[in-house]
Amino acid sequence: MKILLIKPYWLYPGTVKESTYNRIWPPLCLANCAALLEKEGHQVKILDAHAERIKPIDITGYINGYDKIFITSSTIDRWQCPNLDLTAFFETVSGIKKRTDEFYVMGYHGTVKPEEILKLTGAKAVIRGEPELTVLELGRKKDLSRIDGIAYKNINGQIISNKDREPLNLDALPVPAWHLLNVGKYFYEVLGNNFLLLEGSRGCHYHCSFCSKIMYGPGVRQKSVSKIISEIDDGVTRCRARTGMFIDLDFTYNKEWVFEFCNRLKSKNYHFKWSCQTRLDKVDALLLKKMKQVGCDLILYGIETGSPQIMKSLNKGLSLPQVAEGIRLTKEAGIKTIGIFMFGLPGETDTDRKVTVDFARRLNPDYVSFHITTPYPGSKLFDGNNNNKILPETIAGYDFFILKRTLRRAYFSFYCRPAYILKKLFSEPFLTCRYGLRLFLNYFK
Repeated sequence: MKILLIKPYWLYPGTVKESTYNRIWPPLCLANCAALLEKEGHQVKILDAHAERIKPIDITGYINGYDKIFITSSTIDRWQCPNLDLTAFFETVSGIKKRTDEFYVMGYHGTVKPEEILKLTGAKAVIRGEPELTVLELGRKKDLSRIDGIAYKNINGQIISNKDREPLNLDALPVPAWHLLNVGKYFYEVLGNNFLLLEGSRGCHYHCSFCSKIMYGPGVRQKSVSKIISEIDDGVTRCRARTGMFIDLDFTYNKEWVFEFCNRLKSKNYHFKWSCQTRLDKVDALLLKKMKQVGCDLILYGIETGSPQIMKSLNKGLSLPQVAEGIRLTKEAGIKTIGIFMFGLPGETDTDRKVTVDFARRLNPDYVSFHITTPYPGSKLFDGNNNNKILPETIAGYDFFILKRTLRRAYFSFYCRPAYILKKLFSEPFLTCRYGLRLFLNYFK
């Protein structure tokens, strides 16, 4: 069977309607699906319209001759913070419908509102939750009524939602089908080109009020060190990858795993730079030193706010002194940092927002990323903010465009400091400077 997996085109670096940055990263979840399908003998292609810059209006020229087509509204790097503006996704679906009705939709949006996405797209079925095993079963031509984790219309036009699928064993996944992707197309502006997206674990033990983990299932599942090393080995040796990002929600939650991973990676002696995201209370000097020795060049930290009162309300279990100490230790280890902050949190005042910007300047990470708080379905913040939209824009009571102006002022305050500009001009590569400029200008559209 000939099967096509599609990641649709998005505006780069972003749109006026939302504060997300549409990075050109490899669709790891589609590469997982493709590897499983190839293992069963299917002829598979991944069409990354985002990386290839194929606009929805042109999609019909790329989708002929396939028995089944799968399209995602959110690849794994967007499971936690999905796009609000789905215009390009729906336009791509419209193009697919001109060629075939044998297509299926996956991603966050269909997971939280499967009936609505099924009606809006006209798909044969909507896949809920992590897609890999469901895509595999759909590739086997099984009766839809027997496939867990989907919503579909029966012959009477009635929408049926089958039971949820059990979480998969990550070690049972084959090495992602990197060979179906042009790794040279992918990059992380603050890390480099020839970029892979990696995943050592799926899920998170914490219960921050703003976070939706509906795509991940309960608890944390972790790959064996041998498994993740085999994936890096394939990407580096076969696809000439030079950089990578671990998309784990909390990369260092299991320090023993990280130490073992670092020891194994060191023995490979790769020229491979990588980054990850984790919590500031889950790092220490010894761990960071070990990570730096084997290529860790950048860590993303969710800080969210500089207000002690707002921090307590987020159920994050993190204090501002822990934030400051974690940033200090990371800098001492020689690893660059990105601090992630949010505006529009419940109970937040203008004073709290000013305190947050001042705190970011004092911490002085290498980069900051400010975002507008969105009550994503599946998060505690969503309670009381439910409406008829697929995704609400912001917490009730906040105006999106007022918060957008707040973002502009925050970015200007951090990135336009003369000392910061001079330091980056003399210490960072051109690609990084271009990233900073594009990110900055995006908020002045």
